[in-house]
Amino acid sequence: MKINRLLLLAPPAYTSKTAYRDINPLPPMGLGYLASMIKQEVTCEVKILDCLAEGWNIEEDVNDLLIKVGISDETIEKKIKAFNPDIVGIGCQFSRQYQIYNHIFALIKKINPNCIVVAGGAHATVCPQKTINDPNCDFVIIGEGEEPLKNLLVALNNNQEVSQIDGLIWKKDGVIHTNEKKKWLTNLDLLPFPAYHLMNLEMYFGLPQSHGPRHKNKFMPIITSRGCPAKCTFCTAKKVWGDKYRARSVENVIEEMRLLKNKYGIEEIMFEDDNVTANPKRAKELFSRMIEEKFNFVWDTPNGVGVWSIDEEMLDLMQKSGCVKINLPVESGSQKVLTNIIKKPLNLDKVKRLIAYCRKIDLDYGMFLVMGMPGETIKDMWKSFKFAAKCKVFDPHISVATPYPGSELLDNCLSNNYFTKKYTLDDLFIRSYMITTPEWGEKELRRTLAKGKIYLHIMQTFHEPQHLFWIISRIITSPKRMFSFLRGV
Repeated sequence: MKINRLLLLAPPAYTSKTAYRDINPLPPMGLGYLASMIKQEVTCEVKILDCLAEGWNIEEDVNDLLIKVGISDETIEKKIKAFNPDIVGIGCQFSRQYQIYNHIFALIKKINPNCIVVAGGAHATVCPQKTINDPNCDFVIIGEGEEPLKNLLVALNNNQEVSQIDGLIWKKDGVIHTNEKKKWLTNLDLLPFPAYHLMNLEMYFGLPQSHGPRHKNKFMPIITSRGCPAKCTFCTAKKVWGDKYRARSVENVIEEMRLLKNKYGIEEIMFEDDNVTANPKRAKELFSRMIEEKFNFVWDTPNGVGVWSIDEEMLDLMQKSGCVKINLPVESGSQKVLTNIIKKPLNLDKVKRLIAYCRKIDLDYGMFLVMGMPGETIKDMWKSFKFAAKCKVFDPHISVATPYPGSELLDNCLSNNYFTKKYTLDDLFIRSYMITTPEWGEKELRRTLAKGKIYLHIMQTFHEPQHLFWIISRIITSPKRMFSFLRGV
């Protein structure tokens, strides 16, 4: 068959019926890379459709707990019919959203039963069998998608077999076949820049939240490396990007930054790498070049950075090059938990030194913590609260340990039956309280988190007396919301 048109689609999303949405639009960099690769290597028309961003102000009831955010099925159907694609690639990023992916698969086949449906992204990578088992899904691409998708289009265009395409899962005569993922891009400089011109960037400009709070009207994510050398037991990044750290050259990154600045007027960037600082020599060179080029970007690190590779010189360069906040994925204030349970190569003494230096140079910082890991005790959790307070981080981002598919944490929970209820993908959010251990149960964990938050507020008031007025005003104006906040729900 001949592939004339390829549609790359980011689906709508489900979120809970609360005042706070746990989702927000982000320019689809993964689809942008796929589009630019295909336009460079294959002769076909390519379009990107972000159903969430285009319908950010549209809500539809799903059930008593959930709403769907994004353009309606009718609008999606009209857009697909107008473009008439031969193949649709679906970005399946979050396992909790699996039902919307299945819904989109079915919708595409309803519009055109002959249209080929390809799933990729983090969820498709860690749950490939669940994804391909959907009767409306024809192919699944595991891990990095640029080369496999290009090779799939070439094979379809030339009526060739797909049995040799790396990381591809497909169906033939009712049988599912899997090609193991073995190849990862080694030279990221060979990737063309994302197809920004296909993303309708104006939809995102001006959003107050996009992977965290934004500081400028025109912002853009950027990815300068892939893979992370850490092996944290709760993380699945190595499944998606491989376990080897690979980085673009500094000159290649600077060239993309020039494009963003000069063509699109970008004022703020977010380093979406799993770890932009993993190679300290390269990171320092990159930040130095950003200063020399006088980009004047405001920037931050929504995914965090590897503290083990940072020193005072790097913090100086980060601040001078425009960093407004550094997010530190400390995960635990217990060295025992870090080393033996989370398996993160991090020394807490170094964290304290770096945070002290951030305060000295007036560089804002945040802290990520994970609590409720099997093997962690209530005492260990209190070490995390006290560590955050010592570092004067009174509002750390606390995630309750969640066993995501593909993680060592999930394997541990399954083998030891550490679940409070039947394991389902619907419960994959940071307040699901799925885990129970011999040391504690859900009630003890909830109680500890509530007490820990109150402790942090008390400590903040001790260091910042004016914080007491904030607490009082919140209690008066929003007592229910304040109570829920203190409980951590």
